Amino acid sequence: MSEKDFFQRLQEMFGNSAARKPDAESGDGIARANKGWQPKEARRRVEVMITGDPSRVGVIADTIDDFQKKLFAGAAAARENLELRITGFLDNCIHRSKWSKKPFKAAAQARRWHCEQGQTLFAEAFAHSSGEMLDDLVIIGDRFDDNMEEALRQVEHLKEQGVHIHCFHTGSDKESREAYERLATQTDGVFMHLENQGSIKEVMPVLMAHLNNRDSPLEIDTDDKEAKKLMKLLARDKPDELEKS
Repeated sequence: MSEKDFFQRLQEMFGNSAARKPDAESGDGIARANKGWQPKEARRRVEVMITGDPSRVGVIADTIDDFQKKLFAGAAAARENLELRITGFLDNCIHRSKWSKKPFKAAAQARRWHCEQGQTLFAEAFAHSSGEMLDDLVIIGDRFDDNMEEALRQVEHLKEQGVHIHCFHTGSDKESREAYERLATQTDGVFMHLENQGSIKEVMPVLMAHLNNRDSPLEIDTDDKEAKKLMKLLARDKPDELEKS
């Protein structure tokens, strides 16, 4: 089948003339496209970028382990809608796990990193991720050491590909908090300042369940105040009002 016939067939299958030729094809053969056209059954690629010391990376890794175990249990195992990767800024460099379609793999790699906390390299990481066919990018942490203008230039490339950036800020640093909020706003993602860093364990499953299946209502049992807040606003699909609730 010719390339022309292939994309014509895609348009017929999904009934949308907005389908575009992707810049590349993922290793699993799934053609990805802009947010105006997205096959409902396509796997979603979600990258989680973490700032902070290795202990925070470990907390996020454990959270993703627990979440994937629940997500892929039983009948859900056949769906595997999420493909995950963890990226950390440690020892003044960027550490990335491999993309994980199964439980534990990405997190297990992250736990083997034994480095010191380093400066953030968001602009460089964004530039790399723009070629990785992402659907969503999640940032968790308390630091932003980059030049904002350069970071926003790279974010614009991600936005053109339909990527949403969701930011969860911890700590009391005002400048990094404002930077995270701007990154999320720029891509129509969600922004939340976590008053309790421990809420990461409760917030992450809520967001990931939403990204895994945006069409289904969230049904996560939690008593965490910030997780409930996120659930309520995702259900309304109004992330720009997250800080107003």
